[in-house]
Amino acid sequence: MNLTNVIRFAIVAGFCWLVWLLRPVTAPLFAAYLLMLVLVPLHRRWRIRLGSSVGALLCVVLTLIVPPFLLLPAILDFQHLMLSVPIDDLGGLSVQIQDQLLSLHQSLPDVVQEQLNPEELDPAKAIEFVGTYLAAAGQGIVGFFGGAFGIISGFLLLPIFLYFLLEGGPWLARLRGELPQGWRPAYDRILPRIEGILSLYLVSRTKVATVKGILAWIALLLLGFPGSYTLGLALGGLSLLPVLGPLIAYILLALVAFADGGVTGGGLAGLVVATGIYGLLELLEGYVLLPRMVGRGLGLSDFAVILTVLCGGALMGIFGLLIAVPAVAVGRVLYGEFVRPVMQDKEPEEGTNGGGPEPSAEAAAT
Repeated sequence: MNLTNVIRFAIVAGFCWLVWLLRPVTAPLFAAYLLMLVLVPLHRRWRIRLGSSVGALLCVVLTLIVPPFLLLPAILDFQHLMLSVPIDDLGGLSVQIQDQLLSLHQSLPDVVQEQLNPEELDPAKAIEFVGTYLAAAGQGIVGFFGGAFGIISGFLLLPIFLYFLLEGGPWLARLRGELPQGWRPAYDRILPRIEGILSLYLVSRTKVATVKGILAWIALLLLGFPGSYTLGLALGGLSLLPVLGPLIAYILLALVAFADGGVTGGGLAGLVVATGIYGLLELLEGYVLLPRMVGRGLGLSDFAVILTVLCGGALMGIFGLLIAVPAVAVGRVLYGEFVRPVMQDKEPEEGTNGGGPEPSAEAAAT
């Protein structure tokens, strides 16, 4: 490695370090970039008819209107939901869970009763553990954004960044202009493909969350769960957030199911039904919706998507489930750009072609 490459590496590392230090600003910029990728197809249609600036402004207005529009029925339903769930009396809820466990224990065969002691299962400890985990996760998020002021400023900066990114801000062009001349051809080849993959994945992921939320709403509505719309919105929308989102959605569903499970009567029966619904939705998302709506658009087979999701979950848990598919799709681009040429160049030197004629360009491409 010569001195020029060392200097280039130091500049890139210093830039990444600066981005991390300025994360109260760069985090909403990155969020706006991801949101821009979702809105790019819509902006292209409006740009042809109304112009780039007007189309970008309409996209920003749409992102500001849709969330309150979706949340309005949930707000109207929130009071009813809170009456069904004693959220302000978690101690009483803990006692209720303990009573349910004791009743279930007494109904079991004697052999099973001897092996289980429900008095050792303290629901208060589980509730306390979950509350501590959520509080720690919330503090971590607040600390990442630089405190409450950073979060507020991030929400204010998000629509501004989104407008300039959609309108055609010179972010990528300026970045390209600062790159070494030899890096630019690879930059021009790789970045559009990665952007296309991320855009397709985010749009498809949003569709999956929408379908998941609608199915959850219908199932809970048929079972008579209170706040079925709110719960469906939570199960669908929070599935877009890594790790913390699905956990919050399940805890909310479990509380409602246990306190008032509609036709299930609540209690452990409602909790079992809610857990079953949640599990079925997760299976449907991972093995049906993601392969059908995401994988085929990215050029991945159903089997490849399922295998990717399983490997991502095994390595990184829920977060791995979310990023596995786009990571593999982007990895395919990087592999074809950097790794495959090196592997192909080494094959003739190592004699792996068996001394025969080299394959033609068409055969190699195949």
